[in-house]
Amino acid sequence: MDRRPSRRRIHEATRESDRRRLLADGGEPDPDPALERDDGSHHPGPPRFVTVGEGIVDPNGNEMETRDDLAPRNPDGDADYRWRVLESPEGSSAVPTDGPIAEFEPDVPGEYALALEAPDGPHEVTVRAFPEADEGEPRPRVELDATVEDDRVRLSADASVVGDGDPSVEYYVDDRDADVLESDGTIPVDAIDDPVRVYAVAVDERHSVPDAIELVPADGAADEPSVRVDHPFEPPEWAVDAVVYEIFTRRFPDQDDPTFETIAERLDHLEALGIDVLWLTPFLEAKSGFGTPAERGGPHGYNTTDYFGVDPDLGTTADFEALVEACHDRDIRVVFDLVINHTADAHPFYEAAVDEDHPDHERYRDWYRWEDFDEREPDRYFGWDDIPNLNYANLDVREYLLEVVDFWAEKVDGFRADVAWGVPLSFWTEVSDRLTGTDSEFFLLDETLPSDVEMGGGRFHTHHDDVLHDTLEAIGASVAGDAEDGTVTEADDEEEDAVADEFTDSAAGIDTTSADAILEAVDDRRRRGAHPDSEWLLYVENHDTDRYLAEYGRDAQRAAGAATFTLPGSPMLYYGQETGLTGRRDPMNWGAFDADLLEYYRRLIDLRKSHPALQSAADLERVAYEADTDAAVAFARADPASGRRVVVALHFGAGTATVELDESAAETDPLIGVDALASDGTLAVDSVVVLEGDGS
Repeated sequence: MDRRPSRRRIHEATRESDRRRLLADGGEPDPDPALERDDGSHHPGPPRFVTVGEGIVDPNGNEMETRDDLAPRNPDGDADYRWRVLESPEGSSAVPTDGPIAEFEPDVPGEYALALEAPDGPHEVTVRAFPEADEGEPRPRVELDATVEDDRVRLSADASVVGDGDPSVEYYVDDRDADVLESDGTIPVDAIDDPVRVYAVAVDERHSVPDAIELVPADGAADEPSVRVDHPFEPPEWAVDAVVYEIFTRRFPDQDDPTFETIAERLDHLEALGIDVLWLTPFLEAKSGFGTPAERGGPHGYNTTDYFGVDPDLGTTADFEALVEACHDRDIRVVFDLVINHTADAHPFYEAAVDEDHPDHERYRDWYRWEDFDEREPDRYFGWDDIPNLNYANLDVREYLLEVVDFWAEKVDGFRADVAWGVPLSFWTEVSDRLTGTDSEFFLLDETLPSDVEMGGGRFHTHHDDVLHDTLEAIGASVAGDAEDGTVTEADDEEEDAVADEFTDSAAGIDTTSADAILEAVDDRRRRGAHPDSEWLLYVENHDTDRYLAEYGRDAQRAAGAATFTLPGSPMLYYGQETGLTGRRDPMNWGAFDADLLEYYRRLIDLRKSHPALQSAADLERVAYEADTDAAVAFARADPASGRRVVVALHFGAGTATVELDESAAETDPLIGVDALASDGTLAVDSVVVLEGDGS
């Protein structure tokens, strides 16, 4: 596996300040300890940016809210930790809750300084609390940069918000670093002896997700600036325009012999398609292994019983590593489905937790969250009775799961975090720093439904675009009765309580009665204040949804698939989407492919990968058009670097739609779509037409 050298840093800045001295009163830890950066330090991480009335809390019992807390990093379950307030705005009486892992609810807007007393000394973290705001207001965004001018580093930030706002910008230096920021917004070059991280937050009616830069001393080359400006929140370059392919691991290979080895034997299919990333659903030992019936979700593996052991029916760890190498030989990266919000109720830890006669009962009882321990009712999502939620307020739980993260990160190229919203934000920040700080090529994808923009900006690179997905579902439902053959296949009724069916419609607020709702869904990212570096995973279906083909018909499935390959984001195929599979978790239909559908998706992938106007750097543009049906939409994509531009027209309904554009487009050789341009200058759109256009 091609990996960059380890880049762990120990930052030994000391800060002479009144707040440090406050930590030392009463014979407490040394006021000037060496503050370790990353490796081994218990420092709780970067500054926190919150809103009064929300704060840093773990909303137990509310499965729709993202969790957060204050926690030491590199936790030691046998160590003592204590939180306290060092400074707070006038009139505040807010204090952290007791315990090594604390909650904190600011009661007055302003800047707070909190201290964590830990075995390696005291650590300080800033909490900036903004006033309560109407969550219906657009959220601003900020992009931070810097230039090196002689003896100064000069910060610059581009802040924006949808609508008429005019955001201001606040700057903060990471509390682990020396306080080098001067009042004029510059940093002396000679003050940067070690890497220094700087944050920017845009403030309007609401505050933004923070952006960050890292200022790194140069290596002394005469022709380089004395300080390098890095952007730590940027995704790996290989992931930005990647085409992702998700497999239901135990149903993808040959069903007579489903193993890692037979998955590897099927990689030629992925290579021929042009796949860049393989996401495997869980393959560790689990309660739901081979033989799990359809009414229990099939062999999905999302209820783990051993985090360090692969399902022996699939093979050995060595067999899995051979599969990864086979993928790498084809330039395909591998993403591991990290399931650490919960375990199976058959996990040894849970069995010890519920059995008072078990010798490890006292240790593991607090590894889980409980609705009612006496009744042995764990906290869980969606009423599922076999996946009890882990308790991240327990240091031992966090220490153990960091070992899980470290173990598998060495074997794969990235993680997809299952039920990411159920794990505290602080933990994901630590995981991101831990992994991307040592390997800038490591990739992180989150599942948060509804998606939470707080998962960007130093936690995850890419997010499930549930808003677009739900919009595609709504459009599909509106045309389902118009399938090409007049019928729609009945969808699976297995696992009726699938994740996607349990959530409130993420597209709420978007008018999904017409196909142009897909453009509103993309615009919604900016309105919600998504981090500028956030990427989006675009999908028609996945393991938690019914098959789009079965639900809404062939015409709608082709148009929805084309939408994921022509809109901004990273397109994903769920195994069998391209071959005509109709069962949510059926075995792959090897030997019975829908050849026309397969060729259609091959052309989409080739077009997406070859045309710069369809890739992530290209802008999405609205265009003036008229259509004879609400099931059709047109838009443009333009690449600023190459100057190339395309016009895309989609039609979700049966038959052919007529679309008239208020601009010129290439009259011959459409990039995709046959005989698209009619004699009267209108477009005849079956499922998709993509034409070169100059915007005139």
